[in-house]
Amino acid sequence: MEADEDNDSAFGESLASSTTSLRSAVTKYEFEHGRRYHAYKAGQYAFPNDESELDRMDLEHHMFGLLIGQLHLAPLQSPQSILDLGSGTGLWAMDAAEKYPTAEVIGTDLSPTQPKWVPPNVRFEVDDFEADWTFGPNKFDLIFGRLLLASVSDYPRLYRQAFDALKPGGYLEIHEVDPETYCDDGSYTESHAAMKWGKLFKEAVAKMGRPLPDLTQYKSLMEEAGFIDVQERFYKRASNDWPKDPKMKEIGRYECINQMEGIEAFTLALFTRVLGWSVEEAQVMIAQVRTEWPKRSLHGYQKVVALYGKKPA
Repeated sequence: MEADEDNDSAFGESLASSTTSLRSAVTKYEFEHGRRYHAYKAGQYAFPNDESELDRMDLEHHMFGLLIGQLHLAPLQSPQSILDLGSGTGLWAMDAAEKYPTAEVIGTDLSPTQPKWVPPNVRFEVDDFEADWTFGPNKFDLIFGRLLLASVSDYPRLYRQAFDALKPGGYLEIHEVDPETYCDDGSYTESHAAMKWGKLFKEAVAKMGRPLPDLTQYKSLMEEAGFIDVQERFYKRASNDWPKDPKMKEIGRYECINQMEGIEAFTLALFTRVLGWSVEEAQVMIAQVRTEWPKRSLHGYQKVVALYGKKPA
């Protein structure tokens, strides 16, 4: 039987590798409670991909730039191949492509929500990083993942696959947040909705088979996968502009908007699908958190970790 060359060039490789090209099949989105969700492997990612959520992702990208101070921490030297896991709106991948114009940058995500006009050295693929990787061994100089929380069911396997796909001397870099609200002066208490919400979020993602490691555990997970010289840094992002420090105050302003815009996205599907809440119950919790988060008298913050490890040369 003679092969259809046009069909093969369009679909063959992606079907064989589980990587799906950015075509109409994956843009037949699902809708629930007025929010839009991904269609490819529907339900695997609990948060929406509609325009309001994409705008929030862009804001959070900017906030991470303020918090970390740079695009990445790993000491790269003339990288030629970079992989961005869970690329979202693609801003990090595009910034990496502009910073390293001789590098090929690949961004993967379950949703084809990235822009069409991108730097010539970046491309996006609809792919599931939880599936078997097909990039081959020793390919990338840097594999980057930010805010993969609630998307990973097996961290050891993910990090082993990243280890295999890196070149000797390459780096895996991870940026993660603890969604709970913390407070050092007692202004936030266990009775506050924001404190309750963070614990409920963790309970829900654990029930769906994607439990969150403690921020202090990522380093050991990377080391167990074979990475060496793992370096970690811890940060705080305030709930609003309550800090006196000008930088923390600015980050807090962005974090307040981030939470006010994002709390519905983080809550609706997760709490109704997994915890069995009604939409009305979820909306009450959302309203309570939105009431608390902007109050300067409540000195809350979230914890963030950024770390990278090296594949032995």
